[in-house]
Amino acid sequence: MRCPVTEQITDTSPTPWGRKRKAVQKASDAQSDNRHFPCSNCGADLRYHPGEQKMICTHCGAKQDVPHVDDAAAQVEHSYLDFLKNDSQMAEIEVQSLNCNTCGASVEFNPDEHSRLCPFCDSAIVADVSTQRKIVPQGLLPFSVMEKQAHDHMKTWLVARWFAPNGFESQAAKEHFSGIYVPIWTYDSATTTHYVGERGTTTGTGKNRRTRWRSVSGTVQRGFDDVLVSGTKSVSAEFKDALGPWPLRDLETYQTEFLAGLRAENHTIGLEDGFYNAQSFMRVVITGDIRRDIGGQRQRIHSSQTRFDNQTFKHLLLPVWITHYSLGKNRYRLNVNGRTGKVYGQRPFSKLKLLGASFVMTLAAMGIGLLLSLASGG
Repeated sequence: MRCPVTEQITDTSPTPWGRKRKAVQKASDAQSDNRHFPCSNCGADLRYHPGEQKMICTHCGAKQDVPHVDDAAAQVEHSYLDFLKNDSQMAEIEVQSLNCNTCGASVEFNPDEHSRLCPFCDSAIVADVSTQRKIVPQGLLPFSVMEKQAHDHMKTWLVARWFAPNGFESQAAKEHFSGIYVPIWTYDSATTTHYVGERGTTTGTGKNRRTRWRSVSGTVQRGFDDVLVSGTKSVSAEFKDALGPWPLRDLETYQTEFLAGLRAENHTIGLEDGFYNAQSFMRVVITGDIRRDIGGQRQRIHSSQTRFDNQTFKHLLLPVWITHYSLGKNRYRLNVNGRTGKVYGQRPFSKLKLLGASFVMTLAAMGIGLLLSLASGG
């Protein structure tokens, strides 16, 4: 059952989604998210270059700055309740996309691409390219880590895996990375929680150990800022959090120039479902607050009621380098934060190394046991 929200607030800040922008939305309905930017020198395509944060021609090497816009719009918090109350519609554009039946990803497709492998699960996509509507995000974190740097971060991470098979990092180094922007919701909320529970104080030891319980009640408050929730089913919470933290202070207002030569995934989790997931995370944190407020050696929570106030949200894109590598018959996915270089991935284990480590630990335990026995005169 979804938790009720209680306070409605008015947000008068400009929004790229509300009814005030219907004219813009209608204009965008007639166009697709065109990411072809011709070079002024030779006419070839310009592509976004993370290393210089410029657009560079793939043919003659000419460089062009990404047009500067007001980046304050990327940081604007939008009223969640006002959006629902006014039945606002998010601005959308039409994009060519492929849907993966294995992991549920909906990935934008460039007609120049020949590969139809899903960048998230590495499965072959057999569906036809279709025109789909995509929510226009308000901001993004542009890639600043280049693909070569992603390879370097990957190698460092792989070499540090002690129980991985020997030489597997050289196999992984041959693979190509895909630069993907993944959709994210962020939510803010002030919370007030009233609870009823018990505080336990333990006395005695062994069979005489007893816990005395005392009924308690109280109120805890906490504010949440930028709780990140995946906007797609193909990106798990573990995936998102393992690559964090994300420097959201560096957000840029959404511009298609930042996506030239890269790919983006369409959102498959809506605003309300995203907030429900955010509430689940908040409740886990609030439970810890309640236990600390109860105090004592043990705690019981019988009931709690949380009020969520001043709810706001943002819709963003985050940069990720994704690759897959083979080892034997298995394929493994590895991800690199396109902004910080942090690595998270699936790791293989060597059975021989694990067996050897187990044998060494057994010998060490036997040696310690022998020394203790000798020291005690046994």
